[in-house]
Amino acid sequence: MDRVLGGARDRQPAPGHAHGPGRQDPGGAARPRRPRGRGAADHGVRTVEPEQALAYRLVGHHLHRRTDALTAIGACGIQDSPPGWAAVALHARSHEDRPTGRSVVQVNAMRNAPHLVPRADVAVFTLAAIPPDDELAAVVGRLVATELADAGYGIREALDRVGDAARDALADGPLGRDELHQAFRERLPDALLAWCPGCESHHLRSGLWRTLGRLGITEMPAKATWSLLDPPVTADPVQARAELARRFLRCFGPATHGELATWTQTSTRHARRLIADLGDAVEQVLLAGRKRWVLADETAVLDDPPTARGVRLLGGFDPYVAQPDRATLVPDRALARRMFPSVGRPGVLLHDGRLVGLWRARKAGSVLQVRLEALDGADLPDVQEEADAVARLRGCDEAQLRPA
Repeated sequence: MDRVLGGARDRQPAPGHAHGPGRQDPGGAARPRRPRGRGAADHGVRTVEPEQALAYRLVGHHLHRRTDALTAIGACGIQDSPPGWAAVALHARSHEDRPTGRSVVQVNAMRNAPHLVPRADVAVFTLAAIPPDDELAAVVGRLVATELADAGYGIREALDRVGDAARDALADGPLGRDELHQAFRERLPDALLAWCPGCESHHLRSGLWRTLGRLGITEMPAKATWSLLDPPVTADPVQARAELARRFLRCFGPATHGELATWTQTSTRHARRLIADLGDAVEQVLLAGRKRWVLADETAVLDDPPTARGVRLLGGFDPYVAQPDRATLVPDRALARRMFPSVGRPGVLLHDGRLVGLWRARKAGSVLQVRLEALDGADLPDVQEEADAVARLRGCDEAQLRPA
């Protein structure tokens, strides 16, 4: 189904947010203005149309127009699972490659998944989403919380034990996954370890060791490799929590508390606090009949977003595709089931902001074979240049396009 996106005006950078989704319009003709949201009769809360919301989110993700790499990464972080796909997501948002040096770090962040984030913003995407101790089950997972309770451990106690073990194990440098698990086996009681039938060995429960990144203890200097976060997090926690809520709303607003909780994997109560603490900086709107939150100083962009131009090939776990409000992105349930299967997600083809196709790829020697499928009879644009770029990022020389 085509989701028509567009508008006329770009966002202006918010003061003090150099790595937030600062908006730039490198120059262009004035574009047709979109109709503004209809007024709502619900105590003055106005209605936002789905097309407006999607166009606004495109701008938040810098998918309407490419920007510099650090700004693109800082919008909401870029997930790098499956491994290597962060490069594809960054290409869709930026005309630059991943910055060299230490300005960007990979860390287990939202949903405990590996993410690229600006090193200066580590606290925003990790510690800011950690709720009080009595709500930590949302972070480590309900099953892990139950297993810990059965073993006589509180969640905070277990995380403290694991954190101490990680600091000791990684004191001399990075460790790969197997070496790190061996270090945990040597340093932790059996009650914190789970039996893995496939490996025929005990491993620290993933809900515990992956949370180390979110606690500001570890980073990932290479694939399946962990080291101590350097330098340690020193950011003000109040400012970090406020910035997390702002970044989320710029990329995924209008949004609910539950969507923020889902995106970060935190408790709904903590998500409510994060948004409530913004005070008058947020306001409510109606989208699809539900009250949602937006940043008050972004309503002009929501009303009149800039027009998206060009072709983008997004992976199935791209932050925009994986947005927590799937119903607005893909209202057709049959299409949603195809886009979000339990395994083997297809990629998404955007043309001028419209969702016009799905794609899958596989390597055949030095060629990336890309199968394209048009949605609802849409005319597919020329995607060869974009597909070739994706092929190079996936370790191939070129792309070969095929119909699905």
